[in-house]
Amino acid sequence: MGRRTDLSSLLSSGAPATATATETAGEGTPPAARDTAHPVTVALADLAENPDNPRHELRDLDGLTETVRERGVLQALGVVPRAVFLAAHPHHEEAVGRAPYIVLHGHRRLAAARMAGLDEVPVLVREDASRTDEDALIENVQRDDLTELEQAQAIQGLIKSYGYSQRQVAARIGKTQGFVSQRLSLMKLREDLQEALADGRVSVEDARRIARLPQEEQALPGDTGTPPPTVPKARRDYGVIKIDSRGTPEEVVESLRRHLAPAALDRILELLAR
Repeated sequence: MGRRTDLSSLLSSGAPATATATETAGEGTPPAARDTAHPVTVALADLAENPDNPRHELRDLDGLTETVRERGVLQALGVVPRAVFLAAHPHHEEAVGRAPYIVLHGHRRLAAARMAGLDEVPVLVREDASRTDEDALIENVQRDDLTELEQAQAIQGLIKSYGYSQRQVAARIGKTQGFVSQRLSLMKLREDLQEALADGRVSVEDARRIARLPQEEQALPGDTGTPPPTVPKARRDYGVIKIDSRGTPEEVVESLRRHLAPAALDRILELLAR
């Protein structure tokens, strides 16, 4: 019998996999820098976040923080030594400060560890930072807990940084070209409307309709002076979300994301967790 997929887990982040922490490095010494197969422990004060991480907001940390408080960080963070990181990204020297290690993967776990009051976390040390920005963009755009706007920004980052076409980006992140095109359409919104989408004042569905208009004609639905985008009546289903009962949990989640603002999704997640 297949494993049951919980809707609330799809709307939030995936559960961390089990890993064990082992030795602790001496002061100023990279912990087992040559041995990346086993996690080692590093003080939180010695970790800086990757400035290229596209995640603008860390959501739904309460549950993860409680787990970390009770059981510790079960999945090691992926890090790279500061010198290795700056050799590939010298323009980030000021952003990363003097921390000996830069976190490439595991920003939510790092935030939860800080909220839980931990002093140290398990890490896996990498010795290659040549494409860490691409790794971070790809990893984040694949996550279910990123908003569509954050995914769009990550995809645009791949296109700008590496000159990828939409088809190439789709292949790199394991999504369809339609997925990429849909997300990128949100980048046609004016900056103030992108902010409105980010803080839940406009739904993704409305944002996509608005994005089809020239920027000088774009406005939030209901704004005085400028009428909202004209949409055929048949496509306005306010208060009703049609979901195919035969669809997979992933398809249900995608349907909810298209119709609901982030604030509404957070409320659904809260109710499902009860």
